[in-house]
Amino acid sequence: MAKKKFKIIDTFTIFFGSIKTYCLYLEQCTKFLAFPIFGQLFSLIIIFTLTYYFRINYENIKNSAAFLNNDQTLLILFLIVILPFLLIFTKALYDYLIAFSSLNIMFYTVSNKKRVKDIDFKANNKVIERRLFNYIILMLIISIIMIVPPICFIAPIIWIFLCLTFQIFALENDSNPAKAITRSCELVKENFISTLILLALTAILTYWFLPSVIIWALEKISLMNLFISGIENIAILLPLDVINTYLSMVNTSIDPVTIAKSTAEMTVYSIIVGFTLPFRCCCFTEFYRILDCEKIKGFSKQSDEIISRATGKKRKN
Repeated sequence: MAKKKFKIIDTFTIFFGSIKTYCLYLEQCTKFLAFPIFGQLFSLIIIFTLTYYFRINYENIKNSAAFLNNDQTLLILFLIVILPFLLIFTKALYDYLIAFSSLNIMFYTVSNKKRVKDIDFKANNKVIERRLFNYIILMLIISIIMIVPPICFIAPIIWIFLCLTFQIFALENDSNPAKAITRSCELVKENFISTLILLALTAILTYWFLPSVIIWALEKISLMNLFISGIENIAILLPLDVINTYLSMVNTSIDPVTIAKSTAEMTVYSIIVGFTLPFRCCCFTEFYRILDCEKIKGFSKQSDEIISRATGKKRKN
């Protein structure tokens, strides 16, 4: 198994090379992620809006017709109304989680190619969906590690060692959750400084710089203020007096403007972070490809055929 220890310059080469690759496939990746990101966002907005208006108009709805004058009937009716949006949210979330790994396969298949005009993202997804049970287990393990005390207090450090987990799972056909986590830790341990630098660069660009620049630009052209005004009209309807009564215990308070501004910024932030997922996948797929190039050549014939269909071309062994 060929493993390579990086020099610092190699890390920057991967980072800037990934920016170029991401821009090259930006349109296709944006279309691919449009439903997973906006599907979650808009379904949540609709669900919370319907829930809020149902709560404040509960008595009026209950008294509007004889058959509605029953709590169980109203609850069933409400669930029927929001069920389509719950299904949309579930499907969008599922697609995004699958993309979390399938994009690694996509960027592996297009590496060292000038350009692939039409990427079959469904073919990439199938590689992950064929091992869906193991993928769900992997997601659960990662989630538990990140949220369960006292482990969660050192989650940033743990994530450094786990940052190649999804690349290993996606690109090694024989990998299981335990093996993917173990091998990620092994590879990162041997290249800790390079991994840390690459994580820092990608985090600064996609979690801080791009969101800050885009939010600033939206403010300059007044689109952000328009968005905030729309949210503020809804925030006014919230029971802020009751909320501030509890918040006064910690010497703080909120108002419609604060809620609207925070919500608008968080929404834009989430969209940008979501659409830059391909860039992060590209960075760490290339990082892993060079670190463990011989292992990646060990794809099974079956997976190799599925992956080759993603680009519409046969790969040469």
